[in-house]
Amino acid sequence: MTPSYFTLITGASSGIGKALAIECAKRGMNLLLISLPCKELDSLVEYIRDKFNVSCNGFGIDLSQHCSSTAVYNWVKENNYRVNVLINNVGVGSKGAFEKLPLDFYVSQIHLNVTTTSSLTRLFMDDLKQNAPSHILNTGSMGGFFAMPHKSVYAASKAYIYTFSRSLALELRDYNISVSVLCPGGTDSNPNTTAINADLKGLAKKSILQPEEVAFIAIDQMLKRKERIIPGTINRLGYSISCIVPEFVKSYFIRRAFKHVGKHNY
Repeated sequence: MTPSYFTLITGASSGIGKALAIECAKRGMNLLLISLPCKELDSLVEYIRDKFNVSCNGFGIDLSQHCSSTAVYNWVKENNYRVNVLINNVGVGSKGAFEKLPLDFYVSQIHLNVTTTSSLTRLFMDDLKQNAPSHILNTGSMGGFFAMPHKSVYAASKAYIYTFSRSLALELRDYNISVSVLCPGGTDSNPNTTAINADLKGLAKKSILQPEEVAFIAIDQMLKRKERIIPGTINRLGYSISCIVPEFVKSYFIRRAFKHVGKHNY
């Protein structure tokens, strides 16, 4: 009998993570969904079980806490789930001047955005090798390509995810494990981002995608083993231009884009 494999997704109860879960279910992939303990997680697990002919299980945990990644791994092993797709999607953003937020927030943000992705990837490495062909998909951001005032730690954490993913892809090619990094631009992933995106103008407004659009592109290109995934024509064009534009020009436009942010307190 062919063993049943599972796709593990963190940050799965809402936004891009929820859309990724549904997109995977549509493709017949069994799911392990990880998020904060909440009714949204329970509802999503029930919905996927009822709507799609796949196995789906949820595990509620705060991944910003120490040893939480180990708890997830132990849960997987105790239930004999065989993971061959790891989607590290969990993360938290922020906005406002660096000194406006407390130290504890940044410690938690770095743990969630950087440490959790690294820890889960390391913990599941032997499983992914054993269950190959396997896939790793890490959610980065277009913000990881640029210096972003008022989003300094967030941008730095996503730059880490990008470099970590591209480096790991080179390291794991001989093991039949693909590593993809998803770099979405503006996405209506929750009420807060939707409200912010509503005030955008011009190309910035046109570049906004819905989570379902991002998820379809992400899973489609992950399965094709594409290493860098940038959803949206405008976002891909912006990235390409940024690679050839001098740094002082990029800095000028970034300062202009974020000038209004500094006028507000957060």
